[in-house]
Amino acid sequence: MSRCSTQKVCYDSLEIAEEALLQNHAKNNYAPGQGPINVYECDICGCFHFTSKGAINPILEEEKDRIKRLREANFWEDRFRR
Repeated sequence: MSRCSTQKVCYDSLEIAEEALLQNHAKNNYAPGQGPINVYECDICGCFHFTSKGAINPILEEEKDRIKRLREANFWEDRFRR
């Protein structure tokens, strides 16, 4: 995974960045309004990065059930690794 000169993780497309945003929310279980809330195209590198500023990406609202299922899957995967 490459990084921009801003030290942010680079995602090659909007779709990949939005999927990573969903995965990030599932993994980290942020409180409402916390953590990254959207993605943007970087003027420096042309890749997409997370941001915690601006409007909340609609995909976070649309995919709430999926995020919940991913959280549960992450919980059990972690549990079985022990």
